[in-house]
Amino acid sequence: MTFTAVVSGETAVTARGPLRQAAERVLGRLWIDQVPVRLASEDSSLWPSAATAGVAGRPLCWPGQPGPGRAVLDRAEELRARARADGLTEVALLGGGAPARAAALIAAAGGTPLTVLDGLEPGPLLRVRDDRDALTRTVAVVTGDDPGGETLRQVLAAMLRDAGLSPAEIARRFVTVAEPRAAAAKHAAEAGHPLVEAPAATAFGALSPYALVPAALAGADVRALLSGAAAVLPSLTRPENNPGLVLGAILGGAARAGRRTVILGGYAAALPGIGHWAAALLEETARGALIPVVQEGGFPLAPADDLFLVTFGGRPHQDDATVAGPLAAQLVVWEYAAAVAAYLLETDPLEPAARPAPMTLDDGTGEPLFTDGDHGRAVEAHTTMPSLLGASGLPALLDLLTAGIGPGEHLEIVAYLDPDETRGQGAQVRRLAALLAARCGRPVRIGWGARPPAARNARAGAGVYLLVTGTVVRDAPVPGRHHRLGMLQLARALGDARDARAAGRPVVRLHLQDRRAGLARLLDAAGADR
Repeated sequence: MTFTAVVSGETAVTARGPLRQAAERVLGRLWIDQVPVRLASEDSSLWPSAATAGVAGRPLCWPGQPGPGRAVLDRAEELRARARADGLTEVALLGGGAPARAAALIAAAGGTPLTVLDGLEPGPLLRVRDDRDALTRTVAVVTGDDPGGETLRQVLAAMLRDAGLSPAEIARRFVTVAEPRAAAAKHAAEAGHPLVEAPAATAFGALSPYALVPAALAGADVRALLSGAAAVLPSLTRPENNPGLVLGAILGGAARAGRRTVILGGYAAALPGIGHWAAALLEETARGALIPVVQEGGFPLAPADDLFLVTFGGRPHQDDATVAGPLAAQLVVWEYAAAVAAYLLETDPLEPAARPAPMTLDDGTGEPLFTDGDHGRAVEAHTTMPSLLGASGLPALLDLLTAGIGPGEHLEIVAYLDPDETRGQGAQVRRLAALLAARCGRPVRIGWGARPPAARNARAGAGVYLLVTGTVVRDAPVPGRHHRLGMLQLARALGDARDARAAGRPVVRLHLQDRRAGLARLLDAAGADR
C-alpha cells in the first residue's frame, strides 16, 4: 500500500509519501505530551489564552465540543418557531470568521439558505433592502463582538424602519449570540433583542451557538448534526484509528518539516463551502505558521517543496492526504486537527482575534504611482515597494509584482469589493487570482477585506498583499454617522494597508474608479502574454 489510512466509522484520513513520514515523526510526541486527553478535558495549560480565561472565569469555545451548542438547542428551536410564526423565513448572519463559515456550511448541507454578511461592503445589504418582501421576512443573527457586526445591525435596523416596521417589530427581527459580558450583549439588552449566551468566541465555533443558532434558524437539523458529532468523540482519545490526531499530525508535521502551505481541494461538491471553512479555521489557529489556500478554479501551481495537497474525498493513491466523511464528523475532526497542529507549531489558537486597524482616509503612500486607463474608469496604483516604483502601467506593475514572489511566498488578494459571484465582483476576482497564479507559479489566496491583512500572516516574509478597493456607486447610510457604509469600508481598507506596511509586509493597493471596468482592465493586464 502506498498510503496509510486511518478509519473511524464513516471518517477516513489518508497520507502518503513525505506527509506520512512527517506525521509519524510527531505522533510519538503527541502521546508523550498527552495531547488527546488534555484536549478532551479542556486542559487550560495547553495554551496561555486558555489559562488566562480560566483565571478570569470565562468559558471558551474549545475544539469539537458539542456541549455549548447542545445547551442552547431548546432556545434556538424556540426562536425558530417564533420566527416562523411571525412569517420570518429569511435568515441573515451578521458576523465573520470560521464560525460564520461553519454556519453557512451547515445550512448549505441541509439545503437551507443562509445569507452571511461579514464586511462593510454595501452591495449585499442593499440587495436585501431592494427586495422589500424578503427584507420584511428577514431575521438577523448578530454573532460575536465585532464592531463591524454592530454597524451592520444598525444599518439593517434603519432599513427596516424605512420599510415601515415599528420598533417592536424590528426588535423581533434580531437575535444576538454573544458572551454575557460582551458589548454585543449590552447592545441587545438596550435594543430589546433576544440574547443567546455563549462561551467566548474562538475559531473553534463550528459546534458552538455562534454557528448553530443561525443554522437552526435557517432550518438546519442541528440536533442530528450534534448527535453525529458526539459519535466521533470517543475516537479522538484512543491511540489507534484517531482521525483527528492523525490529521493534526499531518498538518503540523508537514509545517515543521518545511511544508508550510496546504492546498485544500478535491471533491467537495457534497459539502459546498467546506474548503473555505477549513481554510478559515487553519488561518485563525495556525496564525501564519501554516498557510491554507483553497484550490479554486483550477489555480495552476508549480510543484514546490513547501506545498502539500489535502483533498476532501480525494484519491488516496495520488493525493498527499485525503479526508472523507459526513459533515458532523468532519467538523469535529478538522477542529481537533487544527488544535493538534497549533500545539505542534507552538501557536495559541485560543488567543482573541486581532482588532481591526484604526480607520483612516490616507494609506500613507501619497499620490498614486500611476493611473492606468481613461478618466472615471481607470485603475490607480499605490505602493511604497521600491522594486515597483519604476512601473508606469498595470502590465509592468503586475510583471514586477509576480516576478518578486519568491520560493516559500504567496500572493494575497484582499478585495474590498462585492464578493457575489454574479451580482458583484466575485467571478472577476477569482479569474484574476487564477491568472496571477499562472504568472508567478505560486499560491494566490483571496480574502474579502473582513479581517486586517497584517494579522493574516504572523510570520514575516510569508506573503505579498495586493489590496483592491473600488468606488461605491450605490451606498447605505450609517445611523448616527456622517459617513456612509462605503466610506467606512474604504477607511478600513486604508487602515489595513497602513497596518500591513507597519508590520513589514509588501503591499500594493489598486483603486478601481469603476469596479467592473477596472477589473476588466486588470484581467487584460494579468493575462497579457509578456
